[in-house]
Amino acid sequence: MSDATTNLQPIDTIERSYVAAPGTEILMDEEGNGALKTRLHELQHAKTGDGHILLVPQPSLTDPNDPLRWPVFKKWVVLSNGIAYAFNGAITGPMMAGGMIQLAEHFQVSLAYMSYANGATLVCQGVGNIFWMPLAIKYGRRPVYLTSNALMGIACIWLAICAEKTYTPFIIGRAFLGLFEAPIEAIVPSTVTDIFYLHERGEKISLYGLGVLGGNEIGPLISAYIIQTLSVRWAFFIVAIAIFVNQITLIFTMPETKYTKLRPQVLPIDVDTEKEVPTLETNDISKPGSEHFEDSTAVPKHAVSHSVPEQSYLNNLKFCSGTDHSVSLLKAFLRPIILMAYPTVLWSSLIYGVSLGWNVILGATVAQLFAPPPYNFPSGAQGLIFISPLIGSLIGTYLCGRLGDHIANHFTRKNHGIREPEMRLPTCIIAVVLVFLGALVAGLTYHAKAHWAGPVVGFGILSAGAQMGATLAMAYSLDCHKELSAELMVTISCLKSLIAWIWTWVINDWIDSSGMLTVFMVIAAVNVVVYASTVVLYLKGKTVRIWLHGMRLFERLGLD
Repeated sequence: MSDATTNLQPIDTIERSYVAAPGTEILMDEEGNGALKTRLHELQHAKTGDGHILLVPQPSLTDPNDPLRWPVFKKWVVLSNGIAYAFNGAITGPMMAGGMIQLAEHFQVSLAYMSYANGATLVCQGVGNIFWMPLAIKYGRRPVYLTSNALMGIACIWLAICAEKTYTPFIIGRAFLGLFEAPIEAIVPSTVTDIFYLHERGEKISLYGLGVLGGNEIGPLISAYIIQTLSVRWAFFIVAIAIFVNQITLIFTMPETKYTKLRPQVLPIDVDTEKEVPTLETNDISKPGSEHFEDSTAVPKHAVSHSVPEQSYLNNLKFCSGTDHSVSLLKAFLRPIILMAYPTVLWSSLIYGVSLGWNVILGATVAQLFAPPPYNFPSGAQGLIFISPLIGSLIGTYLCGRLGDHIANHFTRKNHGIREPEMRLPTCIIAVVLVFLGALVAGLTYHAKAHWAGPVVGFGILSAGAQMGATLAMAYSLDCHKELSAELMVTISCLKSLIAWIWTWVINDWIDSSGMLTVFMVIAAVNVVVYASTVVLYLKGKTVRIWLHGMRLFERLGLD
């Protein structure tokens, strides 16, 4: 073999390995002297790790207002605000768990009817995003955060008053609460993609998922004792107070994160090699949600020019400062409907739906399962049951956050620095094992009337798996279609809420007729079947993404 051939072998590794597809990114550079590798070395890199991780997307070289260039502390403040916002919204869903019997007796309805009140919140939460997120796409994230949070607090005050009135205004209030809190399911993941780089997002999405599912678990825990010592009315009043405290932090520490100006691109349009590196025409700014790119060779990466003045703190407090005049509200409204035809988004919706379903099931059935003999749990003790799912969610957050990122980074290095979204999917194996094992432990021990620790520990195990499933579902779709982050979260939110809503209509009567063991094992089997579809995506996911890009559905339908 000639010296020339020997020298070309390591140089062309990335060029030969890279096949363009939505979500495929060059995340790490390699040693070498080729044109593309030289360019990658000149791009901006993460300041942690081994120095080979590229910043994807590349932050602006000339604009200090680019959210990707914000200080780490500022990013964490914004993320904490978003998680608190989502947490407060998530609490309101299952917070009635400890007071279901009291409310049913007060309204003189069955437990199934009280579950319908939860269902009203869920279904309106899914539908609500169809209206909220187009506004976030056009006018920015900040006005949606501020408006929806304020309305969510008002809805809780309404429910506090109606909790001592009649059933009809109460269930109407629950429906409006779902409508007002709907953005918690979509806007925070979009904020994560706005301010964090690709290699950081797994952990941040996992923390957001903990905020949502953790809120579903802490809500019943806290509200049960409030209901037991004060009343259902005060449970809603206290949540309203927490929401309005968060409103203050949102006003003063939640700047706009949507960014529509120029950024450098990782891949050049062509390189000085024998073949052109395939690209996805990312310079076409007419594509929905596509990024705008600036010339990264104009300014060296170590000599960033601040040619754009930095915005003042007071300017960041404007109610609406991120209006994108190129966005059509009608098109933004219709795109989530088209995304229902995307196999990648459908998979994420199914996984998220069956994962969230466990939280809905636990919230709707704890009183039914543990209030009667042999357990005879009062409201406070019923709330304590949710400590176990909370611990499970914390474990799931770690397994799907840092550990999941390490697994994905391992496969990225083996793939010559090229990241594929499917590299996150092997973590699903742990998730499905935990879900099935937890459901089995909870079902068997409850059926045998064993000590309460048996089913409670089972709840914790299955919650760890459910937390992982929900996080993986979001992270995978966001990796595949980052330019459509807001739209796809609307689609996922609608479909997963529909799946979870179904349980609120059938779960109580089903357990009465068939018993907990049968119900839990049937649901666990459904989970296993849904998770099994991950194998298809792992093997053919990139083929599907290339096919979706080639179909150009948005362009054909005039929605680009």
